[in-house]
Amino acid sequence: MGWRHRLLAISTSVIVGAGALAAGSALATPPGTLLKGLKLPLPKPAASLFAANAIGQTSLNTQLPGKPEELLAKLKTSLAQQGYTERKVNTMVGAWGFNLVMDPPAGTTVDGTGEGKSAALVLQATAIGPGKLNLNVRFEGI
Repeated sequence: MGWRHRLLAISTSVIVGAGALAAGSALATPPGTLLKGLKLPLPKPAASLFAANAIGQTSLNTQLPGKPEELLAKLKTSLAQQGYTERKVNTMVGAWGFNLVMDPPAGTTVDGTGEGKSAALVLQATAIGPGKLNLNVRFEGI
């Protein structure tokens, strides 16, 4: 085999390998797309917001009426129907608000997740007044 044939074989291997890598990363979904696709039981859609520490530096944020326990129950039910699984050890609720962490559905890869970490959907609500909550939803690397 001459040097030109060897070079062609090496070039082809590099191109095929690069294509496989590009295809692999193309399977990861941008966090903003996943957030916008969530079906959340809210009276109006939550606005996108910059979030420095979140995967993709994006989150959803909204203010709405209600009690933490009621909103938490609705969110758990809605997200479970969409294939999300609760990390029960992270769930906390009180008059102050709640913290809910859920694993994405099987086969979901969140683009921008750090090496050695997995993405989790984090929902946090804070009571900002009587019967009024601020809800933030984002992906975090865990």
